[in-house]
Amino acid sequence: MAWLSRSAAARAIDTGAGADVRRLQHELGQAQAQRQASEVRLREVIDAVPAGVAIYDNQDRLLAFNREGANHYPYRSQQSTIGETFETLMHRELQAGRIPDAVGQEDAWLALRMAGRGAVDTPLLWHADDGQWVHLYEICTPSGYLVMTRLDMTPMVEKGLALEQANEKLLRLSTTDGLTGIANRRMFDQTLQTEWQRSARGGSNLSLLLIDIDHFKHYNDHYGHQTGDECLRQAASILVLCAKRSGELVARYSGAEFAIVLPGTDAPEAMAIARRCLAQLASARIAHEDSPVSPWLTVSIGVASMEVSHDELRATLLLQADSALYCAKKAGRTRAELYDPAVVSALASRPAPL
Repeated sequence: MAWLSRSAAARAIDTGAGADVRRLQHELGQAQAQRQASEVRLREVIDAVPAGVAIYDNQDRLLAFNREGANHYPYRSQQSTIGETFETLMHRELQAGRIPDAVGQEDAWLALRMAGRGAVDTPLLWHADDGQWVHLYEICTPSGYLVMTRLDMTPMVEKGLALEQANEKLLRLSTTDGLTGIANRRMFDQTLQTEWQRSARGGSNLSLLLIDIDHFKHYNDHYGHQTGDECLRQAASILVLCAKRSGELVARYSGAEFAIVLPGTDAPEAMAIARRCLAQLASARIAHEDSPVSPWLTVSIGVASMEVSHDELRATLLLQADSALYCAKKAGRTRAELYDPAVVSALASRPAPL
């Protein structure tokens, strides 16, 4: 009986142990099913994010990326990427030449990129090799994981660039003469004001040329307005070539009148540029059969130059250039005259030029 009791006890123990194992197996199965369900839900969530997402562990090894992330390198690669470190993935991208900014300086680029790894807490705008513009974020979790997010900004950036180009075009149109393609009167006024203020601060010279085509009304009457327009375009292109230094501006001042702003230029230099304009226009030999002064197109030029100070007025320079131009016309045209009060007074009694 004692033996039977011991056998019954062993069977009872075995039965109890089996039940525990089965219970544990059941619980383990449930836990695995819950874990798998959680993984599926997590995958569904990150795949629903309308941005590329990649997750790296605290050893900087790739754990996962979402469906949108698979559209971007390095996750678009045909090679296995899960488990690779970020540095290894970047090495692969550099070797493939997929990072245009790093070409020729791959090692330095990678060192700089790794030094800033995980520190991109404000979005970094990046132009990818496939033409996309993306905002790149890197966010560290409390456990040391790193979440990278790439948000496609291409439509917004392209709209911004298009708006910038439209604004630049609008600015060009608002400051460019539609007929000749050079600066218009508005641009001339803005530039003269800017250069006047700059010259006043430095106490430097500022010169101005006013240039008028001689007997342009005769030209239009003789050749017609369409040919007259072409004449103005030719004259403008020649004058632009005469102003060679940075900051010098050639503008259409009015109908057949042009202006050249010459910052940092004294009177002798301004007269030299005026004579260059006369010579270049003479060399062009633009026929003007109805001109009383020459069979070729000629101009009269008024030159004014001042050492600018805060005590002077910008209008004074304009008045002096206009007076010098009037003197050039009274003296017979096809010439340049430098503003001289004595000359202005001497010519005042002469008949006005026709």
